[in-house]
Amino acid sequence: MLFTKKIKKILLNLTALTSLTLAVTTPVIVASQKINAKALLFPGIALLANQNNVVQLAQRYDKDYYFGISLIGHQHLSYYGGWFYQDKVSWTGQAKTKFRPRDSYYSNPEKLDLRVTSWISGIGSPSFSVGGEIKYDGKFSAKASANVDVSIDSNGYLVDSITNYNHRYARIDYDFHGWKYKVTTFGSSAAANAKYKYKTASLLSDSAYHKVSWLSESLDE
Repeated sequence: MLFTKKIKKILLNLTALTSLTLAVTTPVIVASQKINAKALLFPGIALLANQNNVVQLAQRYDKDYYFGISLIGHQHLSYYGGWFYQDKVSWTGQAKTKFRPRDSYYSNPEKLDLRVTSWISGIGSPSFSVGGEIKYDGKFSAKASANVDVSIDSNGYLVDSITNYNHRYARIDYDFHGWKYKVTTFGSSAAANAKYKYKTASLLSDSAYHKVSWLSESLDE
């Protein structure tokens, strides 16, 4: 019995030391990725995270405009790294928005911004792969991010953004991966901002107030 207690104490100390080390050694975290890892070593571990299809729909009706946004895709824990490697999370999907002024069939917003934000909770700093380019901070190259601006902000969130001028529609297609030790949760959401006649309007895809089961208007061009 005494021997068993000693073993448990040693294991607890090792766990605490490992967690502390991982939390303060970002370069080591980045270097310990399984870049091409696709299969779960322990399928049951996915139940601890957010493995699901994502469908977020929201809209606003105003006397001056219709504003709609959607985020539809899939996110899942694609690899469990265990003690020595980071867990890998994968996202794929599409975000769309539409801002239609109601005063004229031909009028458009002066400016329409669309942004997709993705995050991972766990130990240490996350890193992300976009278009085959891997970073744990800063901005991705134009080649990797295609027609959108992609960067990792100061919170460690991956942010995809696009801005259209004098146009009612905006769309972001995303397909990327992220790594972090001991992932607990992860997710994504979209946000849109429009400027029209010296006024501004904003809308979140996961807004509790503007959430809908279906959109009144198509967001496709």
